[in-house]
Amino acid sequence: MGRFELVSPVRDSKTPEAPQKAELGSALLLQNARWFMEIRWSIVGVFTVAGLIVALFPGSLAALGLVVTSAYFWALAAGLFAANVAFQLVVRRFPQAPSRSSVTALLWCQIAVDLAIVTLLVHIIGSTRTFIPFVYLFHITLACIFFPRKESFLVTLGAAILYLLAVLGELEGVWPSMGIPGGEAIIHSIRSSLALLVAGSAVLIWWVVWYLVSTLSEAVRRRDLQLNAANEQLLRADQEKNRHMLMTVHELKVPFAGIASNIDTLKFKHWAMIPPAVGAILERIDLQAQLLSERINEILFLGNLKSKDTSQESLSPVDVAPLIDTALKNLEQKAQERRIRFESRVPSIVVPGNVEQLTVLFTNLVSNAVLYSTEGGMVEISAREEKDEVRVLVADHGIGIRAEALPHIFDEFYRTKEGARFNRMSTGLGLAIVKEIARHFGIRITVTSEQEKGTTFDVAIPKLKDRG
Repeated sequence: MGRFELVSPVRDSKTPEAPQKAELGSALLLQNARWFMEIRWSIVGVFTVAGLIVALFPGSLAALGLVVTSAYFWALAAGLFAANVAFQLVVRRFPQAPSRSSVTALLWCQIAVDLAIVTLLVHIIGSTRTFIPFVYLFHITLACIFFPRKESFLVTLGAAILYLLAVLGELEGVWPSMGIPGGEAIIHSIRSSLALLVAGSAVLIWWVVWYLVSTLSEAVRRRDLQLNAANEQLLRADQEKNRHMLMTVHELKVPFAGIASNIDTLKFKHWAMIPPAVGAILERIDLQAQLLSERINEILFLGNLKSKDTSQESLSPVDVAPLIDTALKNLEQKAQERRIRFESRVPSIVVPGNVEQLTVLFTNLVSNAVLYSTEGGMVEISAREEKDEVRVLVADHGIGIRAEALPHIFDEFYRTKEGARFNRMSTGLGLAIVKEIARHFGIRITVTSEQEKGTTFDVAIPKLKDRG
């Protein structure tokens, strides 16, 4: 048995902000700010655990040559906790699509607080006698990723200034060192020039890292902009091609309408005078004209769906039961011709959507079930309401679909070999239309099928509250 899931994005009425320069957009920056806050909770936990370890095992850090009390770690944890709560409150007050400037300001505030906390940590542990100053590199690297080069330069400069001020404060006795046994005495026992050399070496490494990472980040952002521009050009070209194609297809409606009209005239007024052989030819012309007319209508409908701006399309409450009833009535004659029975168990369930488009979606699914069922078979339609979505199932007991073909059945003009042999009149556009309607309303469709046993389409429609 094969299974394939067609997942459509949830409908969003807001158009994401596209950056015009080599920088991240507001949506991605806000996502990064939230990720930053999640990391900060982890750091709060680390500080708290470190404080507990020092409190329970006072000699644990002394073995490493450090003298740090638990109060220092708990103070850092409390400060970082309070700052993170404040940041989260700010984010909650943001509108649904905040401006880039407000998100950038939030990130700058976070970086400023974090650099201050890191400076305190470096001072507590040991600014020149340990490797703790390299913690600054974490924020320098993130700044290179989040911000353009000039702004990441400012973050690196701020980190260097804070660190060097801490070192100078320790050397001058203004801010005595805490984390080394003997503290201030040891600092003074070291030549100031050597301490400054150690601090300067650390800062030099930061600048090297900043240069490398910021250069790579800028190159990636520029390439991303180029790819976005190329993608937009391709989309515009595709839209233009689609517009010309629709115009051409629309013009074809007139001659086929003329053919159908003339054949109807012959049937109702002159059919008795037409020889049987000629009548058979006209019947075939009439059938082909109808099929081509159906294909033209489907191409136009699909083209209009693709060109629609869903952000401007309002949703309305739609009852599923009447939609299914309409689909079954539309297909009643086709089902009778193949002696297909319908078994419908669809209660009255309201979903957000558009009556016309959802009717087309279910009509196409039921039509496929009828066309690919064996004669005398049955098509079952059922629906149920779940917590977050409404599930509608359309099942047949027909020829089924090969597992390797399932990922392609929603492609335009795609027809399986078995399907083409079983139904030569298919246009190959029905499921492509279903896919486009599903995209409009964030509908998820799961297809399960087994050859010679049948196919089931499981349509999951999100409820209105999940649409925003």
